[in-house]
Amino acid sequence: MQWFADVIQFMYGLTGSIGLPNYGLAIIIMTIVIKLVLFPLTQKQMKSMRAMQEIQPKIKYIQDKYKDDSQTMQTKVMELYKEHGVNPFGGCLPLLIQMPIFIAFYQSLFNFNFKVAEHASFLWIPNIGSPDPYYILAILAAATTFLQQKVSMVNTKDQTQKTMLYFMPVFMAWIAATMPAGLPLYWVVFNILGIAQQLYVNATGKRVALETGTGVRVETQVESTVIEKEKESKTDLKTKAKTAGREKGGKSSNGSKDTRKKGKKRR
Repeated sequence: MQWFADVIQFMYGLTGSIGLPNYGLAIIIMTIVIKLVLFPLTQKQMKSMRAMQEIQPKIKYIQDKYKDDSQTMQTKVMELYKEHGVNPFGGCLPLLIQMPIFIAFYQSLFNFNFKVAEHASFLWIPNIGSPDPYYILAILAAATTFLQQKVSMVNTKDQTQKTMLYFMPVFMAWIAATMPAGLPLYWVVFNILGIAQQLYVNATGKRVALETGTGVRVETQVESTVIEKEKESKTDLKTKAKTAGREKGGKSSNGSKDTRKKGKKRR
């Protein structure tokens, strides 16, 4: 806790060196630094979570197909994870790392020793060591949490994702309304950076899907059979048309009506 408080004081010193001494600004700078340090982990987390959502239709298909053979089902699911480079536990590590940071932030702000009390105010907030009296940070925490979950969703019809989409913002709004303002300020800034990062992951993910052709569409055996039959019938029709043309005129072009008429005129 003391180490975390010392880091906040160090960031406050940086704001003083640029002529803007303020603890709120120090928390924003500190949040950006934490986000940069965690960037490789959060990048993997976001890619893993999005990939897990994208292959859910395939997992559901495997589960339905091998519901009577659990061992084969698990093997096929693991093969699917390997094929798409998905780690089912990839989203856990960054969350586990962020929890101690969140708790340390909370504890240090409760007993924080501000060197200059006037510099503890930030924008509309009288003191970042106390809850926001106007609940603006609570609204921002809820809105940014909602947006981050919204942009990370792939299947908007999934009931679990829809429940979390509305439950988490309400939960974070309650935390932001009751905790020292510095904590939701950190959360809001972290969410904004996370939204930008998620949009980048979404954009690059779409390009990769278009280039490699590894879409998520799952074709059942019936669908595949129908497609194959349609291809075969089209091929047969083309072959028959070429054969008929050769029988009439030696070549496919010579067997047509227009070609025969031109031949009669020349005679």
